[in-house]
Amino acid sequence: MSDETLNMLLLLTPLIIGGIIALVNHDKTNDITENVESWFRKKHAKSRLKSNKLNNYIISPILWVIVKFSDWTDSFSHRGLKNGVRTTSVLYLIAACLFLLIFSFTFLIVLAFSIALLYFAFKVLINSENGSGQTYRTILNSSQKQQNTLENVGARGKKVYAGSNWFNEELKGRVDEDGNIYTGTNFFNEDKIGRIDEEGTIYKGSSFFNEEKVGRIDDKGSLYKGSNWFTEEKKGRVSEDGTIHKGSNWFNEEKKGRTGE
Repeated sequence: MSDETLNMLLLLTPLIIGGIIALVNHDKTNDITENVESWFRKKHAKSRLKSNKLNNYIISPILWVIVKFSDWTDSFSHRGLKNGVRTTSVLYLIAACLFLLIFSFTFLIVLAFSIALLYFAFKVLINSENGSGQTYRTILNSSQKQQNTLENVGARGKKVYAGSNWFNEELKGRVDEDGNIYTGTNFFNEDKIGRIDEEGTIYKGSSFFNEEKVGRIDDKGSLYKGSNWFTEEKKGRVSEDGTIHKGSNWFNEEKKGRTGE
C-alpha cells in the first residue's frame, strides 16, 4: 500500500465510521454515541466552572464546539444520521486538534533551536569584534603562573611552554600520557592542577574528588571554555605542530605558547 493510499484512508476514516453508524442505525450503537454526547455535555458544564489557562483556552473551547454541533444535529429526525454526523464531526475535530498540537510543538522546537543558533552566532560575532581587547582567562587555575599556558593544552606526553617565540618562551608545565596536567618546571616542584580525559573534556582539580569540568578540546585542537555545550565559548586552539593560540577565530588569534619535548 502506497503512502498516498494510506493517507487517503486515514483522512476518510472518520467519514466512513460516521457513514456506517448512519446506515446501520442500530439502537445499541446509537445509545453508545448518545451516552458519549451526554458525557461531553457534562464535561463542558464542569469546565465552565474552572478558571485555569489550559481549561479556558483549550479544553473548554473544544467542548463548546462539540456541544454546539450536537445542539445543531438535534433537529435531525433520523437517529442514525444524527449520531453518524456527530461521530464524524467529533473525530475530525479531535484529529484537527492533534494536528495543531503536533504542529505547535514542532514549531516551538524549531523556534527554540533557531534562537539558540542565533544566540551563539551573535556571541561569535561579538567575540570576533572584541576578542583582541579581552583578557586572557584561565580555565584550569586562577593563578597567573598557569594563566598563559595550561588553558590551551591538548597534547598528551608533551611539555608546555609559554611565549610568542623561541627567544622569550619558558617552561610552564606538562601533560603526561594519561592526560594529567601539571604546572612546574621539573618533577620536584610540579603540582597536578587538572586532567584531560580521552574524549577531550578538561577538568580542574588535583584529584577525582575535587575536580570539576571547565572546558574541552575537540579533535581539531580547538579549545572551549565552559561546563557544558550551551555555555561554552571558544578560547583558542592547538595547531598540528603544537603551537598554542589564543583567540575565538583565525582573525583575532595570537600565539601564546607551544607544546613539545
